Amino acid sequence: RPPGMRDLDPVDDQALTALEALAGCTTRAARAVGHDDQGRIAPGCLGDLTVLAAAPVDCDADDLLDDPVLLTIVDGEVTHRDPSR
Repeated sequence: RPPGMRDLDPVDDQALTALEALAGCTTRAARAVGHDDQGRIAPGCLGDLTVLAAAPVDCDADDLLDDPVLLTIVDGEVTHRDPSR
């Protein structure tokens, strides 16, 4: 469904679960380009990290647009930290 149109149901055969969408942006995206050592946070793996205020798999997709970023780590360095926390 288009963003912001909560009253419309997604088309069942085209809808992704929140976990499928997250994997598509992380582990599956890395695997698709041959980088099995990227896209996840685990020992020996390369991975940047973004921490959101709400768990992206537990909230409505439309709410993610306004979900504040608390922390961002790129190449092992903190590049953003929410000063209010």
